[in-house]
Amino acid sequence: MESEQQVFYITIASLAAGLVVACMKFGYRSKCSEVSIGCLTIKRDVITENKYDLEHPIEDEEDPPRENKTQLNSV
Repeated sequence: MESEQQVFYITIASLAAGLVVACMKFGYRSKCSEVSIGCLTIKRDVITENKYDLEHPIEDEEDPPRENKTQLNSV
């Protein structure tokens, strides 16, 4: 197999894997209770997941308030 063909097939495989991961990410965020793709069926307990998500919110990736930084520097 020539190097150009190898690069082509690696690129196609990478794009396919990325598409699968993106679909899985979208499916998780959509909170569907049942997903069926061909012979693969996934059933989820979305009620328990919603309760968990409410109890454990995702924190923003922002810097802590400036007040804490100045207090640490003055000590």
